Amino acid sequence: MKISQSELRQLQDKGLFRFRDATPTLTVANSTIPAGALAYISREAVEAITKDRSGDRALGGSKKLLNWEQEAAFIPFIEKTGQVTPYSDKGNPLLSGLNASFNQFNHYRFSAKYFVGELESQQYRAANIDYVAAMQRAAAEAIAIELNRVAFEGFIDNSANTYLCYGLLNNPSLPNYEVAAKTFAASDWQEVMSVFATAIAKLTENTGNNINGDSKIRCVISASAYATLKSKFTQLGISLAEALEKAYQGLYFVSSAEFDKANANGNVMYLIGESEAGGIGDTTQLGYSEIALMGNVVQSDYGYSQALSAGTIGAVVLKPSFVVRYSGV
Repeated sequence: MKISQSELRQLQDKGLFRFRDATPTLTVANSTIPAGALAYISREAVEAITKDRSGDRALGGSKKLLNWEQEAAFIPFIEKTGQVTPYSDKGNPLLSGLNASFNQFNHYRFSAKYFVGELESQQYRAANIDYVAAMQRAAAEAIAIELNRVAFEGFIDNSANTYLCYGLLNNPSLPNYEVAAKTFAASDWQEVMSVFATAIAKLTENTGNNINGDSKIRCVISASAYATLKSKFTQLGISLAEALEKAYQGLYFVSSAEFDKANANGNVMYLIGESEAGGIGDTTQLGYSEIALMGNVVQSDYGYSQALSAGTIGAVVLKPSFVVRYSGV
């Protein structure tokens, strides 16, 4: 049955039907949206970027050379002695022997610490940040940065104002710098190739041909100078870096930001020969006692803390004659 408009009005007046022009408002109208209601916090976080750490690669690797409690490491250097005399049935040949010396490398220990607070931990968790893991990484990264710094620069004992251990850039056992006539950026490709040819010839002479153009050679080079090698091309259209690796099959590069302007404001480059000559394969290495020694967890009223420690004897140069270094590249 169809109800007319007049009949519908009479029913509404009696309270049987109630109609509104819009949905009823049950609460006070919002003038603004609550803070954070339209925000999303990602579970991925961008961390501050630190300089690339190349100390371990520059030194050809790291090796445990002493224990945490020891004050120094001593590495023997043995020189074999012997000579011949003409044979005679009644002759008395000269005796062969050896001379031994012990190179001392002092121990530098250092620590970093983190603290986890209960309130901060809960607040960061609400922001999707793994607070505990971030704090642990912060301490571990501080340790890694210092190990890398010592690999290049060593460590000065402030109380005695002397080097406790040395780095690759200031090791007193290394030969003096050769000075490049021009920077790689200012040189043409033939001039750069000539610098490498001269450097490898020096290695061959200094090592009695134990290192030569066919040997494995680690070229630790300024990051900006290496960028030049990658961007400067030969007449065949290949980069200088590739041309050098083809000319010297055992040559490989380690790019290092620490070598930028490292000597008299000039970029530097080290050519380090690698072979088993001398009874050991390593020419240089980063010596350590501990990389990340974990201390005790210490509980406090509202959280806990823990320290991480490491120890190093810096850059160990075992075969100085296997290194040629250039400044001003």
